[in-house]
Amino acid sequence: MDYDVIVIGSGIGGLTSASRLATLGYKVGVFEQHFIPGGYATNFKRKGYEFDVSLHGTGGLEEGGNLYKILSSCNVINKIIPLKNDIAYSIHYNDELIYIPNNIDEYKELLINRFENEKSNIEKLFKDLYRFSNGFDKFILQKNANFINKVHPDILLFIKWSSKTTYEVLIKYTTNEELIKIFTALWSYYGLPPKKLSSLYYFIPWISYHIHGKYYIKGGSQSLSNAFVDVIKSNNGQLHLKSCVTSILYEDKKVCGVKLDDGQVFKSKWIISNISPIKTYEMLPKKSLNKKEIVKINYDKIGCTLSQLYIGLDISPEKLNIPNDEIFFFEGTSHEDDYKMALENKYEESGFLLTNYNSMDKPSNHSDKGILTMTYIDNYDYWSSDKEIYKKQKIEVTNKMINRLEKYYKGISSHIVVAELGTPKTMERYTLNPKGAVYGYEQSVNQSGRYRLKKESSISNLSFVGAWTNPGGGYEGSISGGMVEAQRISKILFK
Repeated sequence: MDYDVIVIGSGIGGLTSASRLATLGYKVGVFEQHFIPGGYATNFKRKGYEFDVSLHGTGGLEEGGNLYKILSSCNVINKIIPLKNDIAYSIHYNDELIYIPNNIDEYKELLINRFENEKSNIEKLFKDLYRFSNGFDKFILQKNANFINKVHPDILLFIKWSSKTTYEVLIKYTTNEELIKIFTALWSYYGLPPKKLSSLYYFIPWISYHIHGKYYIKGGSQSLSNAFVDVIKSNNGQLHLKSCVTSILYEDKKVCGVKLDDGQVFKSKWIISNISPIKTYEMLPKKSLNKKEIVKINYDKIGCTLSQLYIGLDISPEKLNIPNDEIFFFEGTSHEDDYKMALENKYEESGFLLTNYNSMDKPSNHSDKGILTMTYIDNYDYWSSDKEIYKKQKIEVTNKMINRLEKYYKGISSHIVVAELGTPKTMERYTLNPKGAVYGYEQSVNQSGRYRLKKESSISNLSFVGAWTNPGGGYEGSISGGMVEAQRISKILFK
């Protein structure tokens, strides 16, 4: 069976590319080694509880927003139901709970009321965040962006910030470390603390999250992945589950198909890899590889991984005084301190994120039950390859995490029916991502923007999409990248 385009892996970036190309009339085949489509964008069930693997929220889903436009172009937007709460998230800081409104003006007022002496600095920062957003939009559209003396001043601001860390940008507006700490509460979403995290990978999603509003999707991330699959299938495309690609076929100096672990061969005009570029290059014959690209693919630093404890309660979280939505718990003296403790696997001390799914998607959960997730940045190397040691580690870490919750919500442990721990090894097993990476390559300054791996590979008719490549990880980054590459491929195939 031949295809116009084959997509290896059904992560959210690959599904975006596949659905867009399918709606444009190309015959698309998606090959996924797992038995569920979606990569990290999936749900799973345990003892009657349904857990969302990864989605906490995303921006851009309001009419006219970036994701809204992309999902509309993929014919997906009418297949999902975005949900928006009044509170975007909460911050547990110095034994205080700070509620962050899901409204940009209310959020700015909250900061000004809390830091009265910083009012002018906060107003300047928020004004420049709008300028940064405008500069980003214009930069994408401007054909002659390299001619700095001719470009819009907002583009210049965007370019200036792009070469800095998140902290380096903010310290120019305020030296108040408490203000910076609260403002950068979302850093753990992107895998690095503010002094290491590229400002691009903090401020672009921050703008989408706060200016356009944070949304969850009814039914969780699986409903989004399923919507993409529906579009692919309804447009003459096919999804092959439990179909592991072991090699990429290469003839006449270009890729031309794939071979599965059961020996089946499928031909195509183009291949999009939604799995890690490291794994992708292992599937190609050595004669096809570009040495310079091999160095970048194998030696760029891989980003962090996560451990997540999925918890099912026999009562509503509200009865345990667990706030709505999600709470960032910061325990260290700084975000960098929390990051360091996380990499040292100090589960009883490092910061973590608690997500209350009951408040995010009420109709999907029973009012007499609760669904929570604890998320920690983790170190892959901590986890043993010995099965027996690994089992003991899982039990120990699960108990440590539950003890942390008990500290804040007395009696919660007696109401836990399900406690399922997903470790970095779990992430690796289900996605084949090296070291269980969830953001692809580390999102540092020297691995962001033009320095990040390009979607267009050096091998003819082979593309990369997903968190590993430009623009980066997260739902909006992966979906945006998948859309851009689909549009580029369609123009080439059309010729």
